Amino acid sequence: MYTISKGKVTAAIFGVFTIVCLCLMGSVAEDVKNEQIVVNQYPITGNMSYWTDPGLRWQWFGRTTKYYKTQQFWFGGKDVDGQSHGTPIKVIFNDASVGYIYGSLRVVLPTDVEHLKLIQTAYNGMDRLMNDLVAQNVVKVIYASGPLMSAFESYAEKKNDMVFYITDQLTYGVYKTTIREIDTIDSFTGEVKKVKVASLVKNEDAPNGFVRSERSPFTSYGVIIDQVSITEISYDEKVNQQIQTQQQANMSIQTKKAEALAAQQDAIKAEAEGKAAAAKAKWEQEKVKAAAVTKAEQDYEVARLAALKATEDAKKVEAEGRAKAAANRALVSAGLTPLERATIDKETKIGVAEALSQTKWPTVVMQGGAHGGSAAMDVIALKQMTDLVKELSK
Repeated sequence: MYTISKGKVTAAIFGVFTIVCLCLMGSVAEDVKNEQIVVNQYPITGNMSYWTDPGLRWQWFGRTTKYYKTQQFWFGGKDVDGQSHGTPIKVIFNDASVGYIYGSLRVVLPTDVEHLKLIQTAYNGMDRLMNDLVAQNVVKVIYASGPLMSAFESYAEKKNDMVFYITDQLTYGVYKTTIREIDTIDSFTGEVKKVKVASLVKNEDAPNGFVRSERSPFTSYGVIIDQVSITEISYDEKVNQQIQTQQQANMSIQTKKAEALAAQQDAIKAEAEGKAAAAKAKWEQEKVKAAAVTKAEQDYEVARLAALKATEDAKKVEAEGRAKAAANRALVSAGLTPLERATIDKETKIGVAEALSQTKWPTVVMQGGAHGGSAAMDVIALKQMTDLVKELSK
């Protein structure tokens, strides 16, 4: 009969104990990383510990659950390495067009014990938290944002509004909306069609001024959603054709606006150039006019000065004449000196003599007739001599 020795039994027990210890070695302590949150549930008592700071913690064979303080959630977007993650989210716009939104957002977990208890109880792990809480609500919010705009608006002027709507609803809750039907023109067919448009219900007391149909579950768990990014919105073929048609129409409108603006600028330029040319021509005329006025003023001044000079000369001559006449009158009144009188008599006699020397006297005297023709001649001669004597006696 085979008998097991005591030593072998001891060795077997020690071996089993060693194996158990090795298996449980990972449950003895936990090295908490800086980017992690670790929840430890102790055996037997079931007590919980929430470790948010980095460092070595004694686990005491407890069961741990790990979370990341922050994690990126992708819905069909690409990371920095160009790798695609997740699945794009379907959205239906208010013109019944279908699109698929690609992008990502960041999930930030709380670090306080109260919220971590709720997360651990409800989801018990990071994967379930991302799939059951984050993914489900992101899909719901994006789907609820579609009716707030048309496909073309999401492509163009309301693209940034889409980011705002998603972020705002993830933070505060899904919007409460009212639906109204309006007529619009189909940019692809050109026909008038009726579309249902969702309008937000406003209330200044509500978060961001919009009434909510439900509260965001992220608020209850202390989870923060930020850095929402839309990298792409893909559309079906019909919508793509509508977008291209609308783009061409918009480009045509912008081109016409640019042409009209250019024509307006050309008109303004032409008007300015015309005004400049007119101003220049007017200035040239003003220069000619100014020169003519200056010349006329100069001529007038010269004539005026000449007239003044002539007047002054006339006054001078008149004054000199008056002075000479006055002098003569003074001389006459005062009487001539003997020398002056002798001089005048001398000059008079010389003048008379010169006159007598030039007098033609008759050299032949004819006598005849009983009427005494010679007697008449004698009378004439006598008269001249008498006059001469009078002149000499003055």
